[in-house]
Amino acid sequence: MRRYVLPALIATLCLTGIVLTADALVTTEREELDSFVEDVTHDRLDQRVDAALSHVNTQDSAVRVSSNGRISEYTDQAALDEAMRGALSVFDSERQSLLQQSVDIKDSKATVVTRIADSEYEQTVIYDLVRADKRWVVRGVRTL
Repeated sequence: MRRYVLPALIATLCLTGIVLTADALVTTEREELDSFVEDVTHDRLDQRVDAALSHVNTQDSAVRVSSNGRISEYTDQAALDEAMRGALSVFDSERQSLLQQSVDIKDSKATVVTRIADSEYEQTVIYDLVRADKRWVVRGVRTL
């Protein structure tokens, strides 16, 4: 009996090590989107916008921005940058907190909803993303 316990223990430890290593090396789609949420809910407005813009590729497809009842599509990066800063600048508090987040993944599309607030204001932002070239790319931003 004893001669089987030590090899079984060693095998179990080796398998556990392999599983933990694989988990550390592989990033799931959900983990990528959770990282996106952390980036776009940063304390500073400019970093929130920059994080969202870092997930945009206007060369492949237009990006839709919906804010204040207006919907516009942008293929020009500079115009998109200005529109995103305008849409998200409504909420520029540095004392904000993330109230709620939702991540919904369906095949190669995802919707990320963030609800951020401080003591005076609350803003909901919805990001529509698609999976392209092994990364998530923003195709639309809506502010409520």
